[in-house]
Amino acid sequence: MNIKMNKIILGCFLASLFFACNSEPEREVKKVVKTVKVVSDNAPNKDSELSLLMRQLYLDADSIKQLILTKKGTVSDAFITELETVHTAKPTDPAVKTAEFNAFNKLLVNQAKAIQQNSENQTEEFNRLVNRCMDCHQSFCPGPIKRIKKLRITP
Repeated sequence: MNIKMNKIILGCFLASLFFACNSEPEREVKKVVKTVKVVSDNAPNKDSELSLLMRQLYLDADSIKQLILTKKGTVSDAFITELETVHTAKPTDPAVKTAEFNAFNKLLVNQAKAIQQNSENQTEEFNRLVNRCMDCHQSFCPGPIKRIKKLRITP
């Protein structure tokens, strides 16, 4: 069910991205990000608010990667706001929310802001964002690291 739901969400996002790319060039299209706070009964420990947020962040980061590759956009303020909600999202294991976890998240938010501010080195800055994600996941939840690596932009 999760794979099917992810495909549906990705399909909807790609369709909306397609229509956004066909809009008038003078209009700035702002992406509105809504965080889903539903808990799934399918996973053994249920999907926490934090795990669902992380999955959405991955999809959003993949979209940002495509925007950077095509030189059609960069990190939005909405994405940064979404990153900041990691502080308040409920994890599967409450012991995860340590000072170290919050420090990793601050680094991630700062790196996302650096992408916005550095229009000349978008690829390098984005790859640093991916590295910040992996740094945190090496300490707290190593499972998604292989998938996160796929976000890197290679020359």
